[in-house]
Amino acid sequence: MTRPPPIVRFERLYLTSFALGLLIWALTWNQLSTRLATDLRTAGFGWMLVAALGLNVVIALFQWYAVARRGVAWVRWMVVLLTTLHLLGLLPGLFSAPLALPTLLGLVRVPLEMTAAAQLFAPAARDWFGLDEGDDEDDLDGHREELS
Repeated sequence: MTRPPPIVRFERLYLTSFALGLLIWALTWNQLSTRLATDLRTAGFGWMLVAALGLNVVIALFQWYAVARRGVAWVRWMVVLLTTLHLLGLLPGLFSAPLALPTLLGLVRVPLEMTAAAQLFAPAARDWFGLDEGDDEDDLDGHREELS
């Protein structure tokens, strides 16, 4: 099945947002690792920063693959949830002066992510997820649900 235009747009926007997220990680890495190292309670947990980055990458790539390549309907709700969490995580940085570069990049990243998530609910994307035109709800039993 040919991917509909909203899914192609999702993929482009989502992967751009993902790349910006990696750039934000790179820009804040020293600050985060220093903060972990200076607090006696967290000094031994520097490895958790690497684990968090790895988990972030795995989840993002899973979401991209499941939605853009396999058409798994329930994963789009996961995209919405994590996009909402990214938006909420950005808010505290908006009230600090001056705005740091990672926050400014977040101001670009989050709208990209929100626009990408909106593509998943476009009418043209329903067939991709195996949802019937007459369904008012997005059932999880679409014909493209399997990841195998």
